Amino acid sequence: MKDIEAIIGEMTLEEKAGQLVMSSFTDRYEVPADMDRLLSEGAVGSILYFSGCNVIDPAQLRDLTEKVQASARRNRFGIPAFVAIDQEGGQLAPITQGVSVGPGNMALAAIRDEAEAERAAYENGRVTGEELASIGITTCFAPVVDLCYEEGLPVKDNRYFGSDPVRAGKLAAAFIRGLSSAGVMSCAKHFPGQRNVDIDSHFELDVIPYSVEAMMGREWIPFKAAIEAGVSMMMTLHAGFTAIDPTNTPATLSKPILEGTLKGTLGYRGLVVSDDIQMKPIKDRYGIEGALVRCVAAGVDVAIVSGGVSEANRYIADGVRRGELSEARLNEAVRKVLEHKKAAVKDRVPPAGAVKKACASKKNLAAVQRSADRSITLVRNDAGLLPLADIPKNARLSIIRPTMGRLMMSDNTNFYPFDFKDVFSRYFDRVYEYPVGLQPNETEALGAADWAFMTDYVVFCTYNAYKWPEQLKLLEAVRAFAQDTKLIVVALRSPADLAAIPKDVKTLLATYGVAEPSLHALARTLRGDITPDGILPVGVGDGAVPRGTGLRGWK
Repeated sequence: MKDIEAIIGEMTLEEKAGQLVMSSFTDRYEVPADMDRLLSEGAVGSILYFSGCNVIDPAQLRDLTEKVQASARRNRFGIPAFVAIDQEGGQLAPITQGVSVGPGNMALAAIRDEAEAERAAYENGRVTGEELASIGITTCFAPVVDLCYEEGLPVKDNRYFGSDPVRAGKLAAAFIRGLSSAGVMSCAKHFPGQRNVDIDSHFELDVIPYSVEAMMGREWIPFKAAIEAGVSMMMTLHAGFTAIDPTNTPATLSKPILEGTLKGTLGYRGLVVSDDIQMKPIKDRYGIEGALVRCVAAGVDVAIVSGGVSEANRYIADGVRRGELSEARLNEAVRKVLEHKKAAVKDRVPPAGAVKKACASKKNLAAVQRSADRSITLVRNDAGLLPLADIPKNARLSIIRPTMGRLMMSDNTNFYPFDFKDVFSRYFDRVYEYPVGLQPNETEALGAADWAFMTDYVVFCTYNAYKWPEQLKLLEAVRAFAQDTKLIVVALRSPADLAAIPKDVKTLLATYGVAEPSLHALARTLRGDITPDGILPVGVGDGAVPRGTGLRGWK
């Protein structure tokens, strides 16, 4: 790449704007002709991969990435692209096969010992970064540093580190350092802090009701820790924060929030990236063109506009011509993008052999498995049923569990390529699996009761049963035949289920997700290969199950 100031001096407005545009496309083997043109003309400067649109396995994705960079480098300045993906681990890992998927943020936060948890977060970041780097991916949109609190609402997923802001900050910083050690850019999200509410910013606009002082003492602690750890990018949230911007403009488009607070008060100097401008509350209210111009003017350096908007760079350039966006602000954003590309994007995508060496290596799989092993939380073992260390070899174990559906937009557990029987059969001789729907019906209840009657041990799993109480009705049907001496209940996803499950259930555990290492950790815990030591990172049930709950050992 030539001298950055010289490049900026030669660029047209459209070329400058193109460096601020992160787009996407649908193809797994080739760069479509329209995207090839946009990249080679400099109209798009970055690409974001999605699981269903682009991903099969690491080798395929590495080859696609090489073609993306070849297209990008055909622009007249030879500028490469940022290539990004949301490889968080836990419930969101677009690359599901042939890589080491970590157990996710909440599982990392469930590791009891603070120093051990930080080491695990670093290792999960390092593993993720090392494997993404071998594919040629430059940017991982992780970690999520938003906090979750009870406040009368169930904790619906496991992307959070929990409710302790200091602990969340330390774990986020460790994960960021792990990514950086592998040469991959990190991204803390979603500033100024996504609340635990029944509002999905893909579809609705939330309004943060807290004071600046409250945010400084709580939500912004992990963001500050991420900044101190050298986080490469900060992703904005499509939510209003009227304590700073009384106009209720979403943070993504708000200069007081981004320039005044994030860059001013918190002193952030890295890249600011928007969440997708195509999301409904932004697109419907401001239009794609209006939102793009406003977000750059507000302080965004990279705007995500998922596929289908070929005029994004022209919209930004026209905003400069109309005087709605200063060329000085545009130049500032372009300069930051080019500086980060010069520092972080390699001259070429690693050779194909790098994928085979790095992805799902024994070392990396062992690292994420250690994290999951330490996260399993034993809430109750009142019947002394666990561990199942000395059960007869011919004992039959049934697993009754809901389907792993996609419960929200930021979720791809429905793509996970394994079932429970595959995993548990490595640890138990006779395993049976009975999947049911998220809202089991009477027919499924009859079948579950049959398995409860016929098998010697029953692992009954819930999957956000707080929201679908039919799962709890199914549990009662199972309990009629599976007494305390053989029933093990597991909250697979939301810890809110721990408060919804009847208090007289004697054996109860939590896994904080269904990533493959979490299922191995569960099976290993049940058999007694590992001793449970995890703790709940957030209280649930209005104090019914407080933060820190978890047996240390079997009693």
